[in-house]
This record gives sequence, structure tokens and C-alpha cells, in this order.
Amino acid sequence: MPSTLRARLSAALLAATTVTVLAAGCAVGPDTGPDIVRGDNPGGDTTEAPKLPDLTVPEHDLNWRSCGDKTERAYNVGVPDGITVQCATYDVPLDSDSDETIRIGAMRASTASTPKQAPPLVLTSGTDLPSSRTLLALADGDGKAVLDRNPVVAVDFRGTGIGATVDCLTAAQRTVIASNAAGRGRDVKARATEVGTAARAGADLCTETLSPNQLAYSIDAAANDLEALRDRWGVDRLGLIGVGDGSSIALRYAAAHPDQVGRLVLDSPVGYNIPARESAAARARGVQKSLTAFAQRCANTGCALGSDAAGTLNRVITAGAADDLDGLSDKQVLAAVTTAIALDDMSPAGLKKLGAAIADAGRGDTAALRSYVSDAEALRGTDGRLVGRCNDLRGRPGLQELPGLVDDWSDDAAMTAVTTALDLADCDGWGSTDAPAAPESLAVNPLVLVGANDPFNGSAVVDQLTQTLSAAKASPTAVTWDGLGFSVLAHSDCAAGVLREYLGADPMKAPTARSCPA
Repeated sequence: MPSTLRARLSAALLAATTVTVLAAGCAVGPDTGPDIVRGDNPGGDTTEAPKLPDLTVPEHDLNWRSCGDKTERAYNVGVPDGITVQCATYDVPLDSDSDETIRIGAMRASTASTPKQAPPLVLTSGTDLPSSRTLLALADGDGKAVLDRNPVVAVDFRGTGIGATVDCLTAAQRTVIASNAAGRGRDVKARATEVGTAARAGADLCTETLSPNQLAYSIDAAANDLEALRDRWGVDRLGLIGVGDGSSIALRYAAAHPDQVGRLVLDSPVGYNIPARESAAARARGVQKSLTAFAQRCANTGCALGSDAAGTLNRVITAGAADDLDGLSDKQVLAAVTTAIALDDMSPAGLKKLGAAIADAGRGDTAALRSYVSDAEALRGTDGRLVGRCNDLRGRPGLQELPGLVDDWSDDAAMTAVTTALDLADCDGWGSTDAPAAPESLAVNPLVLVGANDPFNGSAVVDQLTQTLSAAKASPTAVTWDGLGFSVLAHSDCAAGVLREYLGADPMKAPTARSCPA
């Protein structure tokens, strides 16, 4: 296998997407990786590598309180059986020049088996989902074995989740942005114009509401929030799990505080500091692939979408764009389906349930699909998420360029091109923060978990990430997973086993490219 980082990660991705993986699981235990591995140099290096830095228990903890009822109200999901969930908040300065503070929400999950003196791991999923909701998915998924060894603390992106939230848009602006101005007879140009108008008005209103701290909701600020937690805990280093967009927060933290990183897990990562156009193109292709995989697996179960499941899903999305879906837009359908793939049961029963909701909508009965839409909008349609996403979106194309992007992307991303391009109009008129610095080096080599069918960002971003890690001279271990869902760690007990190995005192051994079964 070639020695470059790009080749290793690309080869790992290729292994997950083109190799049929055995159905058997893998052992989870100390010093074991997945049973299914790909790579060279199976004997490892003969030179003994230095020990990895220790992670320690906080000297001063947050004021944790039981919050099962709170999470059920916030996310419409209960606490998984056998899991203890506690919540806390802590205040941080809005920015380095402000006397004002903002309240950050945090959630801790553990099991009865979690050692009392086990150091916590810190999870962030940025603006993709509230980190606390991502933690609930981990606690309810196949990767919950992680919690038997270490508690996991999720830190919500400021303005979202269970901390202080942002409320700055009007209901009318939210409606336009949520639907991308879908309507009968409207082409991409007309929709972009209407979304851009609502976005500019929303930007003005949010700037007025949040002034002078409207840009204090960003990747850079989120990294500072992690450092505030480390300082409050009184620990030397953090063990970080950055999921999706949270991978950029983890990398920004590593750039700003290289000596405070004890472990670095990049789970379902996105590209770091990638221009909006390039990032959106990769997302359109990647999410299209995830939808195609869902449709194929749904059809294989005999679900209501039929043998041409992808075609049926595409027709429902197209009907939403033309306002022929009882008021549901194409963007809402995509958000509903991708959020369900990310978080819901994707066993045959779960596939059939989601497939039936889509098929019913195609026949004019949208009741079941509307439930999925409501869940998605509650998680991904908040003002705080929009503010954070727009603040970090740099190099946005102009509204007049969006129809051309749709044409360019449609051959490879028929179901996602329109929505992905129009989503760029959501941030028209917004300011943006300075690009955060990339890490020049990493104190520990990262563990990279790549989901071949990530429904939020897709897997094409792996090539974008390699540029950052290569510049930092990192030698990661890459694990790929061919299942459906957001966060490999949340859905794979095999990946949890690799993480257990990574948390040990010894550096990871070869192979550097591994795969876990779906």
C-alpha cells in the first residue's frame, strides 16, 4: 500500500465501499481491533514507539444532574435502557473581548459498568446535530460498549442543544429557508432569489439581535468552549471525539492547544477549511450515495418503495420541489429521510417503516412522512444551527451561480443537487469568521472513522480531510464502515473495539487501514 496519507485513507474508503464484508461481528476487548482488516505490514514496526499520554479524571467536575425528562422533551426520545444520562451547563465568555457570557450545554452518559475513576471522553458534532443528541444515538447504538469503559461528555455547539439557544429569525424567514422556496413553476433561479431575500433579511435581524457578538458562534469559539471545559476540569489533556462537522472543532482545538490533546478521534469527518462550493459538491455526491444505498437496502427487504426504490424516492423529492406533495418541499423530504437514516433503526423493520412513509407520501398521504419532517426540523432547523453554519461558510458562490452548480452536479447527484445548491443561499448576506488555523502538527496520531454512507456529509470528504492531516504529518489509523447512519462509533461495536485499543497506552499497531462490517 502506498505510504502517503491520502493513499491510505482513500484505500481504506475504497475497501469499505467495494469489498463485500463478512457478516460476522468482531470482538470488543482490550488491545483488539476488528476481525476484518485490510493493510500491509501486519507484523508492525520493530522499534518500540513511545507511550501515549495519559487521560485523567477531572479534579473539579460540573454540577451534573439527572435529565432524562429534559432530553425526552428536547429530542422526543427517551434515555436508552441501562444508560445513565446527566446534564450540566457552564458559562464561557462570548469572545475574548466581551464581558458577556453564554451558557454551554453538556451531557454525560455512562453505564453501570463504567468505572468511577475512568477519564471522560469529550464529544462534539458541531452544527450537524446537537452533540447531546449525537451522544444519545451513541448510547442507544451498537457502539454503546464505549460507555462501559469511559463516560462520554457531549458539549453542544453554542446556541444549540440543551444550553442557551438562539432565537433571531421570523417565522416567515424560517419557512422560506426550511422549504428552499419550493413551489409550482419555480426554477432554481427563482427559488434562489427568494431564499436569498429571506436570508439577507434574517442576517440583518440576527446581527441586530446578537450584536456585537454575532460572529461569536463558530468553529473557533466552539474550540474555546472545549478549552474552558478542560480548564474547569483541571486536566492536562482531553480525549476528543469529533463527529461530522465536530471534526473541524476537534482539529481547531488541536491547532490552538496541541499539548492538551490526549486522543483525537475524527468520526464521519468533513473537510477542514474547505471552500463552500467544493464542500457542497462533495456533500451532494456523498449524500446521493447514502440515499442510493438506503433505497437498495430498502428494496432488498421488500419495502413499500418497490423494486425501483431509488426512482420512487426521487419522484417524491421532485414532487416536493413542484409543490405537489401536500405542502412538503424537496428540502424537507431530504432532511426527513437523511435524519432518519442518521439516527433511526435501519434494520429491515426500520427500513420498511421509513420506506412506507415515503411511498405513502408519493400516493398523497403525507401523515407518516410529516412526523419524520417534524423531527428533522426540530434538530436541524434551529436558528442557532443556521447562525453557526453561516458564520463558518466561506467562499460562497453568488445566487446567480447556483443554477449552474445544479446543472454541474445533477448527473452524479440527481436527488441532492438542487437542495445542496440552494442551501448555500441560506447564508446569503451573512458575514463570516476568519478561517481557523489548521494544526501544524498533532501530539497524537488520529483515529479516523469513515462512514461510507454518511447521510449528512457523505464519504467524498475523505480526500478533503487528507490535505489537512498530511500537512500536520499525521499517520492515522483509518477504519471504514459500510452501514447506514451518522457516526460510525454510534453504529458499530467493531469501531468501539478499535477505539478501546486506541485509548490504551501503546500507539496503534498495523494495519493502518481497517474495515468493520455493516
